[in-house]
Amino acid sequence: MSRRARWIRLGCADEREWQTACEAFCAAHSRRAAPIVLWACARGDRQYRYAVIAPAHVAPGCRARWISWALSPAVAAYRDFGLRAYLDGADICLHGRRIGNGRAEAVGDCVVIASQLDGGAPLPEPSALAPEFRAWLREGLGLAMTQWGDEDGVPTERAFEAALRARIEAQHGWEFETAWPMKAEQAAIDEARRGFVESISEVG
Repeated sequence: MSRRARWIRLGCADEREWQTACEAFCAAHSRRAAPIVLWACARGDRQYRYAVIAPAHVAPGCRARWISWALSPAVAAYRDFGLRAYLDGADICLHGRRIGNGRAEAVGDCVVIASQLDGGAPLPEPSALAPEFRAWLREGLGLAMTQWGDEDGVPTERAFEAALRARIEAQHGWEFETAWPMKAEQAAIDEARRGFVESISEVG
């Protein structure tokens, strides 16, 4: 049986904005709430950010497994594009180079695993991909072959996001609905932002 979950796009966010959003959603989360995945892109480069926020009872009981629980779908998404990524502790690596990482925390009654991914990893040539995978890109993601990679030969944000979303659903048995911050969540975000502005003013 699928569990309802929410997929929330935050657009572009710098490190502080991302941290503020994660803290705010955790503050507004309850143990009976649906799991949430936040998605954003970094400002000015090809980095993506996503965070899994879920009631503690939904995550693995062993804290050491939280990061692999949240990052394994990202590894699978990279592999969907022909990239032989692998998980090494809290890092996602490709050819010995780190292309992503995550950190896990318990906040109140929920668990948050925040991740940063390199969206600039090059794709193999389309002809090198298995025919069934090319068909999945076209049909499963609803993308023309010209849309799954840009002029630099890397996955577009839309294509990678769709692949990650599908992999999380498959691994965790979740069914996502595209959502927006609820009133309490938006209030928590606004409050966190005000606190950040006030702290800057005090330092200045």
